[in-house]
Amino acid sequence: MMGLVYIMDVHVPKPLPSANDGNYSDMTVVITGANAGVGYETSKQLAVDYGINVIMGCRSKVKCDNAASSINHVIASSNSKGSATPMIVDLADLSSVQSFISQLQSTNVDVLFNNAGYTPLKGYPVNQYGLDPSFTTMHLSHFFLTEELLKSNPKLRVVNTSSGTHHLCAIPHVYLPQWLYDLFALIPGNFMDHSPGCIDNDYLTKGIRSATISSAYFEAKLANVMHVVELPRRHEGIMAIAIDLGWVGTSIQPWMRGGLNPATLGWMRNAKIGIYPVLRAILTSKQQLMSELSQDSDNNRPYKQSGFLINPLGITEEAFTYPWWGDNNKNNVGGTKTFNVSGEQMRMLSKKLWDTSVMLLKDN
Repeated sequence: MMGLVYIMDVHVPKPLPSANDGNYSDMTVVITGANAGVGYETSKQLAVDYGINVIMGCRSKVKCDNAASSINHVIASSNSKGSATPMIVDLADLSSVQSFISQLQSTNVDVLFNNAGYTPLKGYPVNQYGLDPSFTTMHLSHFFLTEELLKSNPKLRVVNTSSGTHHLCAIPHVYLPQWLYDLFALIPGNFMDHSPGCIDNDYLTKGIRSATISSAYFEAKLANVMHVVELPRRHEGIMAIAIDLGWVGTSIQPWMRGGLNPATLGWMRNAKIGIYPVLRAILTSKQQLMSELSQDSDNNRPYKQSGFLINPLGITEEAFTYPWWGDNNKNNVGGTKTFNVSGEQMRMLSKKLWDTSVMLLKDN
């Protein structure tokens, strides 16, 4: 494990842009969940190393102020032209998101990094909007924030923190032997308490209006990918990227906190190194990222109107193109029902997720 972590940390295939490659000091990046973990380390490296103006969105004023102060202290002792500005936003509360949006109206935003997330507890009841709180916090509020910022920043680059766990919405359904699949289905609260593909028509009508289930995190991270897939279809010409961080030590789980944790033991990538794919998504030119998806031009991409992913090694890749999302998985049988987890199906459901999100915001 330590050897694998070392390879991922040291022998990355794509270099980051140099701070001298562009005029980054003119850039403004908005980051949610910015006071700790991936959000904090991204804020710090962008502001200190690249001289970027970072707006740090956090739920706690004390934690946000302290995080921004820590970064600005480093800036003051260096030659950086960057800055870190704390702002409060509670993504569980749409009115708080609206207030955050209002504060940003006079700001030219270049990049929005939808990063905030948490590990939901099973059985948590629906919130004031009649929705699963994890869906509201990790998808709907970020969707709302993105749409509103795009109104005044039509060239906005959107980066979503996803996770490799979104693949668990398909892998067990496709590859588990029938007897094991049936056995898991009988166990209350198992990690497969989601539908094949996680986000389907049933989820978009009933699941989002139900208490949190065990696999809610998988669903939220898949929604982050689907949001990115659909964004350029709805806003022509914008760049939308989902990030698979890999196994990075943050504070999202209790066992990742404290002085002795998997990251300090070398079993996980620490957040300072783990944000490499995020920095690539924010700093690398559109032309460079697109050329990596197709050796000739983006016109040769099979899904040229979709957003895409950057994996833990910083490599760009199309969404839903791994074998478990393949078209040959249109008619697999799991238990007693037929399911479809093909890439084609997931792209169609990305449209439905978008339309559902618009409707929910109108209702709330």
